[in-house]
Amino acid sequence: MWVWLAGGVILLLGAGLPLLRARPRVDTAGRARARMLVDRLEHALDDPGLSAADRQAGERYRLLAGGALAGAPSGAAVRRAERWAVTGLRAVGAPTE
Repeated sequence: MWVWLAGGVILLLGAGLPLLRARPRVDTAGRARARMLVDRLEHALDDPGLSAADRQAGERYRLLAGGALAGAPSGAAVRRAERWAVTGLRAVGAPTE
């Protein structure tokens, strides 16, 4: 009986360990805003009347912002992604708000 009880405790500890070691979540509102800005930039880049230079600048900032949001971004990475997305929107002449 004690073997089963000890085995159950060990199993529960093993299953719960990843939850205890999980990294705290980054500000989800900031991450959502950054993703929204990147989506808005992607939409602005679909404009067929965009000049090649503006499109190239917008694509560069879209890639930088998307790369900053990849994986589990830190708070600094989220702020950087927002900054790059806004810069890209300004480069293509799209509204930032």
